[in-house]
Amino acid sequence: MAENPKLTLKKKPTEPARAADSDRFPTNEELLHELRRHGAKPPPPREIPTFSRRTRDYLLLAGIGSAVILGLAFRVLGTADVAVTLKLALTGVALWSGLAWFIFYGVMSRY
Repeated sequence: MAENPKLTLKKKPTEPARAADSDRFPTNEELLHELRRHGAKPPPPREIPTFSRRTRDYLLLAGIGSAVILGLAFRVLGTADVAVTLKLALTGVALWSGLAWFIFYGVMSRY
């Protein structure tokens, strides 16, 4: 009987991994490292703000709006009972702050 000779497949040598890396753009870290070799100083560390811009704007708008609502409520309803005026003003402030919160954090967070 005839025996089947073992087939040996010769694999082509793979290209070195550097060929694939040469086509890519260098990362920011690599570029900064390259600049430091030539005497460039590293950038100063960025300060992390305590509040985000969105939070700052919301607090500013809600605070000013609340003060305006309270002032208008007591000016318009100054002759009425103080408890009723205060209740109406606080309801207005709560609605205003809730609407502003929804706009700033519900709607604008999607963009």
